[in-house]
Amino acid sequence: MVNVSYMLNLLHVKWLKIWAEEVTKSEQEVRITQSEFDRQAEITRLLLEGISSTHAHHLRCLNDFVEAQMTYYAQCYQYMLDLQKQLGSFPSTFLSNNNQSSSTPVPSVSASSVLASASASLPSVSNSVITSGFSELKASSGSRKARVLYDYDAANSSELSLLADEVITVYSVPGMDSDWLMGERGNQKGKVPITYLELLN
Repeated sequence: MVNVSYMLNLLHVKWLKIWAEEVTKSEQEVRITQSEFDRQAEITRLLLEGISSTHAHHLRCLNDFVEAQMTYYAQCYQYMLDLQKQLGSFPSTFLSNNNQSSSTPVPSVSASSVLASASASLPSVSNSVITSGFSELKASSGSRKARVLYDYDAANSSELSLLADEVITVYSVPGMDSDWLMGERGNQKGKVPITYLELLN
């Protein structure tokens, strides 16, 4: 009988010890779980605050964009009104300027003055060379040799392209513009500007 009571007491002590260990273990697991839950809750709170802040910033940006667009279109509308007013007053201004320009005499420009100014703008050719050479060529209807002073690209098929420093044959043609001569290079023939040439003896 004593052995049975002793065994029961021993079993009860062991059971209490096991129960205490299990309770302690469970409490530790609860504390760990609670700590993890608190950590996840804090992360969620921070994420929600970030989303709210981002949303508010996005709304402010949209509001600023709308206000900028309104200002821009208001300025465009004002510019269009000003332009419409200017265009409305344009015909009268144009007519008055046209009348003034028609009453002002326009100075006449002769072909000789144009030729003189054009020849004066060429740095390597003097007016005396061009004038004397052209006079000699007009006096003689025969062909002459001429050295090309500058490169010249033909504007159409009736003209002859030129290369600087080459020597070509030139002659005058009745009825041709006095600023041009007929030039020949081998089988090629076409009009050439006299200001690009230096007539040779």
